[in-house]
Amino acid sequence: MSNDKTHQSKSNGQSWERNAAISYGNLPEENYGYVPDEFVPEDVAEFNAMCGNDQAGQPAIVTWDSLESHVKEQACTIDAIRSAGWSVLWWDIARHNKIPIWESNQGQLGSCAGWSAANGHMITVLYQMMLGAFRFVRINPLAMWVRTKNWSMSGGQSMSKVMVGGNQYGNYPVGLVGEYSTRLTRETISRIESATDDAALHQFGACGLSQTADGRAQTAAELVSRIVLCLRAGLVVCIGNSVRVSDCQIDGNGMRVAVLGGTWAHATLLDGYIVVNGTVYLHWTNSHGNRYRGADRFDSPESGCWMTVKTLQQFCGGRYTDAFCIYRAEAPADEARKNFAPATLGLS
Repeated sequence: MSNDKTHQSKSNGQSWERNAAISYGNLPEENYGYVPDEFVPEDVAEFNAMCGNDQAGQPAIVTWDSLESHVKEQACTIDAIRSAGWSVLWWDIARHNKIPIWESNQGQLGSCAGWSAANGHMITVLYQMMLGAFRFVRINPLAMWVRTKNWSMSGGQSMSKVMVGGNQYGNYPVGLVGEYSTRLTRETISRIESATDDAALHQFGACGLSQTADGRAQTAAELVSRIVLCLRAGLVVCIGNSVRVSDCQIDGNGMRVAVLGGTWAHATLLDGYIVVNGTVYLHWTNSHGNRYRGADRFDSPESGCWMTVKTLQQFCGGRYTDAFCIYRAEAPADEARKNFAPATLGLS
């Protein structure tokens, strides 16, 4: 076969995704890339087995009970940074450091969980750049995602599996494996296999948010409380859910906010927190391209929009919701960057 032959192996998870799509109303492929953990108990068991186990050379997967106090402390630190007038919005940090804002667009491939994890890793590195000398590296969302699927391009993936993949395999730099594509060629597979050691330099530490310590599923209110705390602390949350963002609009505070309507089986990212006139807003990033138009008070990228806490409660209140936070993302050190260099908060 030639090097541009598309890889065609089948996924054991395809029937789960097809069934989910049928129950949600025959959604297009871009809308059924998330497999609820309920359908893949083996993925959940793999994640649970890794909790608290220290693996040499990689950050730990931890329980919420062990992470919560740290998140509360970090929230206070980040609040102080915000109060001093610095921005804790990832796109401001990127622009301040002359890092181009990338477009998140999965195309007609069920790779949304891969995009959620890759965007989560890159944005976590940007937040860590506020406080340390990290070097930003752009990640290909396909590579880790397709490895967790044994090279299958069919169907989607669970949040538990990409959480384990981002922790075990790490993430693959675009400079080594090429740009994201909806085709998997033999050449791309070879590049991914050759970059295994490099990917391990971009692992992330994660914490599942969807269950209580005794294994009970969180209520929407409990889950939202954890998510809001994580975002306030400058962490990001990868989330798969069944309530769809159908559109956006500009609210009375000049914020481009999400409008919910309909269903999907889709994974996205929550990655920002700010308070405007007493209202808490939480930033959300999708992987369907720059489709959320309209002037935004904080000039946020058009790949996403904002949610109020009430909207987030509705977003998490559907039939399925699985989420994890990334508390640490590994990245190369930037030896040339010696000083703390925050971005100022520019209100338009």
